[in-house]
Amino acid sequence: MHEHFVQLYQDHNLLGEAVARYIGAGLKRGEAAIIIATSAHRATFLESIPNGEAAMREGKLNVLDAERTLARFMANGMPQWLPFREAIGGLIAELRLRHPTVRAYGEMVDVLWQRGEREAALRLEQYWNELGQLQTFSLFCAYQMDPLDSAAYGGPLESVCKAHTHFIPSHDPERFDAAVQEVTRKVLDTPLAQILLTLAAKHRPATQMPAGQATLFWLKQNMPRTAEKVLSELRAGSLPEA
Repeated sequence: MHEHFVQLYQDHNLLGEAVARYIGAGLKRGEAAIIIATSAHRATFLESIPNGEAAMREGKLNVLDAERTLARFMANGMPQWLPFREAIGGLIAELRLRHPTVRAYGEMVDVLWQRGEREAALRLEQYWNELGQLQTFSLFCAYQMDPLDSAAYGGPLESVCKAHTHFIPSHDPERFDAAVQEVTRKVLDTPLAQILLTLAAKHRPATQMPAGQATLFWLKQNMPRTAEKVLSELRAGSLPEA
């Protein structure tokens, strides 16, 4: 299966840094890249990517508008497979003729999500995954979402997670993990906290994610009241911007 990353964010500057690292690393390795972003983000991304303008001139980097690209394959409020495959799959296939592989960054799903069109967003994620079975590329998505929002657990966050191979709740996963462990030990007696952290580590979701996020999912599913206390403490404390 192709790699399909998702990162949650609230700080637009930190998102720009993450996209620049992802796309820049691919260009440095001779890969082609596609950015499908909103007008609010495109200029920032290009400024952050080393030699981004040169890569565009050379045809290595393609930058598309998220709203206009969505309009090419949306009908009756839902993405349509054939026009999506023609629009996106066709571009990837064209780039693959000249490059070993392709990296894509897309925020069309987040455009739909922020509109409240969550079924359409998840359908589009499914189409990206189906396209990944047909062509070789990696994909990086981003959602403007708080990983500590209790209301997101039990539905939205899990749905987004399951659609990806890698889930990144924060730009600083190590600090995120440390904070979750610290707060879990604060909320519970240390011996019990250690047992629960061990259980959570043994029952991690299929999607790869930092240990701290896996712990929050496990607590929410198995000890919802404890999860609420942990999330509340995390929100009140100091965590890296997601």
